[in-house]
Amino acid sequence: MTVYKRAGEILREQRGATVVILAAAMTVMLGMTALVADVGVNYLRQVKIAVAADAAALAGGTQLGKGREAVTQAALEIAEKNGLAPEQVMIEVDEDQTGLTVRAVAATKLIFGKLFKLQDGQMKQAARVVRARPVAFYNVFPLGVEESVSLDYSKQVNLFGKELLGSGNWGALSFKDADGKYMTGASVFREFLKYGYSGVVEIGDVVLCKGGVNMGPISDGIQHRINEAAKTHPCSLGGCPSDCPRVLILPIYNETAVKDEVVVVDFAAFWVASISGSGAKTEVWGHFIRPHVRAAASVEGESKYGLTSIRLIR
Repeated sequence: MTVYKRAGEILREQRGATVVILAAAMTVMLGMTALVADVGVNYLRQVKIAVAADAAALAGGTQLGKGREAVTQAALEIAEKNGLAPEQVMIEVDEDQTGLTVRAVAATKLIFGKLFKLQDGQMKQAARVVRARPVAFYNVFPLGVEESVSLDYSKQVNLFGKELLGSGNWGALSFKDADGKYMTGASVFREFLKYGYSGVVEIGDVVLCKGGVNMGPISDGIQHRINEAAKTHPCSLGGCPSDCPRVLILPIYNETAVKDEVVVVDFAAFWVASISGSGAKTEVWGHFIRPHVRAAASVEGESKYGLTSIRLIR
């Protein structure tokens, strides 16, 4: 056998081995690609189910205290809007209605994995919401009330009556901007009366508090809120959304050692029923209420002023 013939045989043998190795390698690579595709698809499904469970729990949480049926119905409606059928959702409401847990299940979807005899499984997600104490708000009304003032929740009251703000135990509040400077001036105060302070006010914040404010801007601001509410929904005591313009979130404060500066210690809510009179004789009638609210932040516990929010804790 010549050297050239032997070399040719060796080359043909190597080519055959290469084809076998390449075929095996491609099989492994295709299998890995298929598994990665299945993992990606099911990861996205898992995220979708988690989002749906969170949304359902938060929706149900807004109805805590209104009965199990209301809580369950609200949670199921949102779960369905997020792609979960009723049979995929289990809702557990606490006995004292201070929280609820939503459990969602869905089957895994294997497309390529079945080629390798992998079996479909089940993915699960849970979300829990509890009632909490609001400690920070957007859009607070720029009038504060001293903590020493007693609030009557049992009857309609005049917010500026002698036993409340008319007693002098209140002040027009100025809040700080992003640079830490107080935002003052008549035009700024008028905007806050109409729409609330757009930033966040939280317990522990120090704000500027001034008395002797002209009632004209206050009257205009409250009338504006009544008009705005009428454009979007019928408004009544007990049947008004917590973000209604007629619901005033009032900071409760205590004095500090610095003149005209007070520290926010809590929040109360007042629903405006009507306004009458003018000038110093302006009367703002309504009720102090204990609503469930959308807070900028909340913690475990209860507010003595009855405001509640919800927290997603898992």
